[in-house]
Amino acid sequence: MNRTLARAFPHVYCELDFTTPLELTVATILSAQTTDVRVNQVTPALFARYRDARDYAEADRTELEEYLRPTGFYRNKANSLMGLGQGLLERFDGEVPHTLKELVTLPGIGR
Repeated sequence: MNRTLARAFPHVYCELDFTTPLELTVATILSAQTTDVRVNQVTPALFARYRDARDYAEADRTELEEYLRPTGFYRNKANSLMGLGQGLLERFDGEVPHTLKELVTLPGIGR
């Protein structure tokens, strides 16, 4: 999906810092009702602690909420990230799907 968008819009770039599809998905969920600058301040520690879908699925809610608190709406975002991890494990072998149709079936992902 990223390649298709890059070809269609070569001069557009993402302000969010990420290195994997999961990191981009998580950062995008966190970006609701906050700035990309704030998300980029939170994600280095978050991504160091939560490295894959299983980490989010099995997260201690209180601990995860503390990482997310600076982004606002941290309880809802924690629910979304934990649900995202569970959905990825149950339906996509822990990997972020490649199609929009599949992506929007996951918690925290909308159109």
